[in-house]
Amino acid sequence: MKQPGRADGQVLIEVLIGLLIFGLISTAFMSGIFTSRTTSEVVSEQVAAESLLRVEMEYVKETPYWGLGFSYEVPGTPPPWDSGRTDLGTAYAGYSVSVSGTPVDASSHDPLPSGLDQGMQLIEVQVFRSGEPLLTTATLKINR
Repeated sequence: MKQPGRADGQVLIEVLIGLLIFGLISTAFMSGIFTSRTTSEVVSEQVAAESLLRVEMEYVKETPYWGLGFSYEVPGTPPPWDSGRTDLGTAYAGYSVSVSGTPVDASSHDPLPSGLDQGMQLIEVQVFRSGEPLLTTATLKINR
C-alpha cells in the first residue's frame, strides 16, 4: 500500500544519502585514529632517541679524558677505553649511536691538526634508527 505524499523511490534515496553521510563520518574517524597512531609512534621514537642521546653523552662525559680524539659506534666499533661495550641493551633495539671526540683549540674551538691536543674536545653524538639519523648534539669536554 502506497503512503500518501511519498513518491516512489524516495525511501531509497534517503537510505543512500544516510549511507553516504555515515561513510564520510566513518572515513574521517578512521583517518583521525590512523593519524593519532602514527603521531604516537613518531613521538615514542623521538623520546627513545633523546633518552639514548642523553645516556650516551653522560657516558662519554664520565669517562676519563681520551687524548688525541676518538670515534666509535655502538653497536659496531666499541669505544677505545671500553672494548666490552658492544650493544645498547634491549631498551634501544634498532637504535645505534655514533660518537666522536675531536681535539679543539681552547680559545677558538676550531678543530686542531691531527696529533695535537690542548685538553679540550668537541664531543658529537648522533643517534640513528634503522640507519636513519634522528638526533645530533655536541658539547665540549675539558681534561680536568
